[in-house]
Amino acid sequence: MSIRSARALEGRWLLLLLLAATGAAPPQAPIAARATIDPGIVHLGEPTTYRGHVVVWPNASVRWLVPEGTDALTWGDRQAGRASSFDASGAHRPQADTVSVTIPLQAFQLGRLPVPGLRVEIDDGSGPRVFRLPTVNMTVVPVLTAADSNADFRAVHGPLAAPWWERVPWTWVVLGLLGAASIVALVVWRRRRRRVPAGTPVAGPQFRDPSVEALAALEALRGLHLPEHGRFAEHAFRLGQILRRYLEAVTRTTRPGDSTPELLAHLRQAGLESDDLARLSGLLRAWDQVKFAREPFTFDEAIRAERATEAFLQRPAAVAEKVA
Repeated sequence: MSIRSARALEGRWLLLLLLAATGAAPPQAPIAARATIDPGIVHLGEPTTYRGHVVVWPNASVRWLVPEGTDALTWGDRQAGRASSFDASGAHRPQADTVSVTIPLQAFQLGRLPVPGLRVEIDDGSGPRVFRLPTVNMTVVPVLTAADSNADFRAVHGPLAAPWWERVPWTWVVLGLLGAASIVALVVWRRRRRRVPAGTPVAGPQFRDPSVEALAALEALRGLHLPEHGRFAEHAFRLGQILRRYLEAVTRTTRPGDSTPELLAHLRQAGLESDDLARLSGLLRAWDQVKFAREPFTFDEAIRAERATEAFLQRPAAVAEKVA
């Protein structure tokens, strides 16, 4: 305790004795209040101890309030105590009580930190009032300073074996798996070859109408109910994919990976009429805005886009004649 603090505490005790001698009513504020942190210099995360003391009249009730938490400070469980000081007369009457509290404290911010004083509620019969202990400072230093580049760490105990994935001969493992897969594939091929009777014609790849495939894909997309779940970007992507694959199969001029301007240019060169070209341009550009620019889209707009795509897919013969 500093000389100034000691003198202030001595002055409060003299005031207490004077009031007791004159019979005046004691004030409600604490006679003395003090807060300390020990140790005051700690490493980051190292625990320290906060101690608070208030001197009150014997008839005053004292209750310590919950510490105010911050991101830099973490408080532990409180331990409170109360002790009485007695006069030197034979009556042995208590003159004042010292109420103390001890709380573990940890700091998680470097530098000089002000620790706000703990709040205490004092009631001498005239109603409770809340007071705060003085603010104290603590200094938090890093665990390893900048000069500790050669700090001693725990020595490595050997011998240390390499982990199992480094001890496995992966080259031979891969070659063995490839050989086993080749043998299995050969056995399956020979068995399937024996099952085909001699002279049985092997069916070639069957041709499917692009419009039939596109309409089937559209029906499968409807079964996902994407607009009902608000997944408009995915719905627009799948609709555009169905329409692009259909145009690639019918026109033979568009290519996978064409951007919307490139696709429209190819269709224009192929001789697609302006009405169909304008309808396709509107659909594709609207879907691009939903997919890439995250433009707002509604359920009704998504359903209209489905119907417009279906109407275009249901005219495969006319479209094929125009762009063939």
